[in-house]
Amino acid sequence: MLNYKAYFNTMTNRCWTLPIVILYVTEGCNLQCRMCSYRKPLPDELTLDEIQKLADELLSFGLRHIVFSGGEPLLRKNFPDICQIFSRVNIKQTLLTNGLLLSKRYQEIQSYFHEIIVSLDGATADVQNSIRGVDSFDTILQGVKKVVSSNQRPLISFRIVIQKSNFRQMPMMIELARSLKIDRISFLAVDVRSVAYGRLETGETISDSSVNLNHEECSEFEEIIKQLSIDYQKQFENGFISESPEKLHHLAQYFKALIKEAEFPRNHCNAPNVSAVITSTGDVLPCYFLPSYGNIRQNILSSIVNSESIRQTRSEVKAYTLKQCQQCVCTLHVPFRNALFDKF
Repeated sequence: MLNYKAYFNTMTNRCWTLPIVILYVTEGCNLQCRMCSYRKPLPDELTLDEIQKLADELLSFGLRHIVFSGGEPLLRKNFPDICQIFSRVNIKQTLLTNGLLLSKRYQEIQSYFHEIIVSLDGATADVQNSIRGVDSFDTILQGVKKVVSSNQRPLISFRIVIQKSNFRQMPMMIELARSLKIDRISFLAVDVRSVAYGRLETGETISDSSVNLNHEECSEFEEIIKQLSIDYQKQFENGFISESPEKLHHLAQYFKALIKEAEFPRNHCNAPNVSAVITSTGDVLPCYFLPSYGNIRQNILSSIVNSESIRQTRSEVKAYTLKQCQQCVCTLHVPFRNALFDKF
């Protein structure tokens, strides 16, 4: 069945349906990552009843894929109840997790997910633990192994945030994923320019020198990517490595742009046309990096997603005039054909 509403989303600035939603279950987190400021849950996070109401709205508005994020979703005690709410119909559920509680809570949630994406930033304990601020490496791998060895398991993947401390470990990370029988691995550049990841609430900033690459490291990074494209050609071709070599070179260009040695790579994104981020207190965002344009506690979702402010934002994203978009590290682009054929 063709999804004409989603198709019209990609062609206009109006939202006829909302196929993808990233829901922050909580802003509490049990790690202390140097590039993220999520620490404690907010005092007024959405209740289970409010999430039930939200789910009803989303499902009636054409939801196809719910992604649970945070903070750390597995910190929320009633998280399985939230998953159950969205399991009433045949939609895809994905979990973004740091993996620290995965072994402990996997049995409660294993039946709900199409994919579990584990954030891992080091191929060795010393690198992972130094970036994440907590002795976490062995516990995370224990959880990953539990998922991989389970019957009828979901897909499981690693998401790596590339920065000064770990870029040299990219080959080791790929080998670690292969040895654990992970389904895929993806790489993002560290974000230092936005107010995402809890920074707006805390006012914290990142020292560029602690995470960015300098001139020599950028050159070294480019050489690593070139070698990866040779050594792991098959893994690029079969999608085990989510990004193409060209996309990885965009990461290198991004780091060079941060030190004013290149232009930021051109991004292609239509996230505000096909998705929304909903925070743990009900704010609705076009994506991780752009400001809220409404709150589900104050208005119904269908009116929020077609407000004048978000339609203007969609126009600006399409015109590529926003600085946040020009320097973005995490984009989403759903081609109109994918939208038409309901591939979310």
